[in-house]
Amino acid sequence: MVASTESASRPMRERMTEYITNLQESIVVRLEAYSTAHKFRREWWTREEGGGGISCTFPPPDACPIDDYPIEKAGVNISTIHGILPPPAIKQMSTAHAALRDIDRSLPFFASGLSLILHPRNPRVPGVHAELSILRNPEPKVLAWWFGAITDMTPFYVNEDDFRVFHTTLKTACDKWSNSDETGISVYPPFKKSCDNYLFIAHRQEHRGIGGVRFDDIDSDGMRAVLAETPGVSEDTVTRLCSQESLFGLVKSLGDSFLPSFEVILERRKGEPLVPSERRWQLLRRGRAVEFNLVVDRGTKFGLAAPGVRAENVLVGMPPEARWEYCSDLGGEDQGTEEAEMVKILKAPEELGAVASSKLRPTLDWFGNEHLVILSV
Repeated sequence: MVASTESASRPMRERMTEYITNLQESIVVRLEAYSTAHKFRREWWTREEGGGGISCTFPPPDACPIDDYPIEKAGVNISTIHGILPPPAIKQMSTAHAALRDIDRSLPFFASGLSLILHPRNPRVPGVHAELSILRNPEPKVLAWWFGAITDMTPFYVNEDDFRVFHTTLKTACDKWSNSDETGISVYPPFKKSCDNYLFIAHRQEHRGIGGVRFDDIDSDGMRAVLAETPGVSEDTVTRLCSQESLFGLVKSLGDSFLPSFEVILERRKGEPLVPSERRWQLLRRGRAVEFNLVVDRGTKFGLAAPGVRAENVLVGMPPEARWEYCSDLGGEDQGTEEAEMVKILKAPEELGAVASSKLRPTLDWFGNEHLVILSV
């Protein structure tokens, strides 16, 4: 979709901020519809170094246990901050962006983002997470900009129909963006591989979930490198797909699909009967997610190290309850149980990529991480 002249002429940071603000409100209002007794807690906060945000969390602090609400914990937060990036931060970014390699001074920036986490109550419903952000220097000359995205499913039990729909939909979203039928371009395979590699928990020798798609710090040059894997693509097509406007369109397309896609899974699975061992398994798997967040996840590390950023907002994705057992016997490879089958898949989720070739109509879409970074002088 081509942006209107009026919208395209507006600053990208303004458009991205407006987009995530509207997206936050639409998601929160829809999730509130599942509870007649409680609304999300809305909190406005400010950052001393510049900027602030809105945190929308569930359950509110005064709520009693809500056993009939399908979401055990939720956070849908946005932030808009500005300040100065010191030379060490610029140097770290310069490894992936040539325009920054000769910069030995601090640069001002502007950042706006959305982070979302939903921990369903029923172990048959996968947990979901999303992040979207933009970073830009307020001065007019842009030095460098880039987008990033990650989306994955973190299920507790195997459901091949859900997995097939999830991966098929991600591939469909990627192919729609690149107009694959005409261009022959599919960015799904390299993005799927990147996601699998990133979500690996080395000390457990397993993945956090069943994968999805991921691209990190990608600008025009980065997308050109991805498209170079497809031979015979015209320069006009490459130029169009590598523009900032085109990549922003990919971000919005993926982001817009979150709410209706998650509700498909939620409605399908929320009423399934539970047994105590399933809750135990859910909490054990949440423990693995906590390990990933604290040991591997770049966003958590960056957020906790960033001046003026509230730890509460960075750690909002932590589950309300998790469990660790010393040498737990649940999910052992030789048990032949549902839990063991899930572990088998978590050892090699890349094999699930094959389901994306299914002709099943996609009904489960995107939930993940999107961001745009822009630096100027």
